[in-house]
Amino acid sequence: MQILELVLYGYNQKVRHLPFKLGQVNIITGRSKSGKSAVGDIIDYCLGGNSCNIADGVVRENVAWYGLLLQFEKERVFVARKNPDKGQQTTTTCYIEVGASLEVPEQCNFSPNTNVSGIEEALTRRIGISENLNTPPEGQSRLPLAANIRHSLYYCFQGQDEIAAKNFLFHHQSEDFITQAIKDTIPYFLGAVSEEALALENERNILKRKLKIEKRKLEENRYLMGGGSERAIALIGEARRVGLIDPAMQIDYQDYQEMYLTLQKAMNWVPNQVQPSNGMDRLTFLQSKFQECQSDYDEIGITIDNAKRFIGESTGYSSEAEHQKVRLESIGLFEQLDFNPGKCPLCSGTLEHPLPSVEMIKASIANLDKSISNVTREQPKLRSFISELEQEREKKLEEIKGLQSEIDGIYQQEDERTHLRDINARRGKVIGRISLWIESVENDTESDKQEQIIKSIEDRIQEIDEILDADSVEDRKQSALSRIQENMTKWAKELELEHCDSPYRLDLNKVTVVVDKPDRPVPLKQLGSGSNWVGVHLIAYFALQYYFIGTNRPVPSFLFFDQPSQVYFPSELDEKNIDWNEVNKMYRFIVDRTSELEGKLQVIIVDHADLNNASFREYICENWWPIDKNLVPNDWYKKD
Repeated sequence: MQILELVLYGYNQKVRHLPFKLGQVNIITGRSKSGKSAVGDIIDYCLGGNSCNIADGVVRENVAWYGLLLQFEKERVFVARKNPDKGQQTTTTCYIEVGASLEVPEQCNFSPNTNVSGIEEALTRRIGISENLNTPPEGQSRLPLAANIRHSLYYCFQGQDEIAAKNFLFHHQSEDFITQAIKDTIPYFLGAVSEEALALENERNILKRKLKIEKRKLEENRYLMGGGSERAIALIGEARRVGLIDPAMQIDYQDYQEMYLTLQKAMNWVPNQVQPSNGMDRLTFLQSKFQECQSDYDEIGITIDNAKRFIGESTGYSSEAEHQKVRLESIGLFEQLDFNPGKCPLCSGTLEHPLPSVEMIKASIANLDKSISNVTREQPKLRSFISELEQEREKKLEEIKGLQSEIDGIYQQEDERTHLRDINARRGKVIGRISLWIESVENDTESDKQEQIIKSIEDRIQEIDEILDADSVEDRKQSALSRIQENMTKWAKELELEHCDSPYRLDLNKVTVVVDKPDRPVPLKQLGSGSNWVGVHLIAYFALQYYFIGTNRPVPSFLFFDQPSQVYFPSELDEKNIDWNEVNKMYRFIVDRTSELEGKLQVIIVDHADLNNASFREYICENWWPIDKNLVPNDWYKKD
């Protein structure tokens, strides 16, 4: 697409034609305030610009409609937009006409037949931009963006405040969100994403979003039926605690099917058999027997204690009696008992109470001796009796211990039986909950349908992934940038730009030009002087157009430059300090690059420069240095 003619329709019904030659350089030279910069604004506005950036003044006050005649490969398109009313910056009143040999209407008597979106859509389609959509990566909030004619114009315009800018490279890049729009759409214009690949990429993005929705539906349905994954995880935790599932077993809680199979296996648990208990009757008997043996044991102990105490007492009596007997024997009382009972045997004194008779004393002594003999004779029998009792007590103690062990065993058996019954009961409750969940899941026919849908989506995504290789897209983009870099580096040397012995390249991450010096990369904003900035913009734009044209990409084949020589003009009227050699070199570069493309690129330049050499003047299409020459004719607003 190139521009065949720009036309202005005045409120005075007059028409101003500004024709351009296709496939070559078109220069409009002239003084300030002649309307040069308005040319670019009019072209941008007619090509679907959101706002009319034409400055208030002669043009806005005298023009009713702006029009462009565009030349496509096999047809022409005429687009026109109404000048916004005073105080407004835009209007949706537009007109479009298509024809093979269409000419510019001589009057603006046409009726509006479209709006800005219609113009944008028509031009997008005719230039060859296919359906496309750049979907931001997951986690980013910006909306998907489809490349259109407006995005392609970023690589066609350089306004007066853009061509010598160091902080941005492309048209409108200083405005909000434009840098991101360039990043999102330039891979398409470079052809890094092919038409088929782009369609597949869009399909994959749509399928991924649909997959999330279907999985959410499946999870919600499972939750309604059986509590979903959260319920399954909770049941697995309960099953681990009661021993239905090995605590060391590794389970992927993100895999719903694995959790389902794990719980299904847990339901194969068989309760441990609890043997019927007859121990309580036996326990009662044993406890009764234990009490009886304990009582017998205690009685034997008392008898032994009494016998031992008796032996102790009799032994004391016998010893004392024997001692007394020995004393009596020592004085011969047992042999000589012949005394007067009325007198003391020792002092022969008369006794107040007479002593017992000799016979009585003898009888007493004899009885004492007999008692001593009896006591001595009975002691061995008592010891034998005590020994027997102690043996009997030991037997009772053994019997008591046996009974106690058997009672403890019965208690232990009952504890184990109770614990087993408790474990069975707890596991049974968990099994019941698992059974209810599995039954609800198995009865869930909707989930089966959802799973089939999800499976088909996942299979299609996998198929697209196999067709598309993300690395290949990046490889194609880098290949395109490499070809662009080759021309930029070559032309940087031709223009003798700063660090021209190092490679120049486009950095699409930062959307600028970078010079790869041996020690470090140098971005555009760090290059010095306005002439370098202009030079970088020129080589970048021509390198892009060379690539677009060479690969037949859907980008308009024209460039519009607004005052590229401004950095060489310290003042419009101060010609002494102008470096005409640099200006001439710059224009020679522009003409040479355009000529090399043999009519495939159109360049429109508005500038103060007015070189005298023939190679410059042959490309002048309008000269507005004379006072009566302007974009808007004087007779439109000046009165004689």
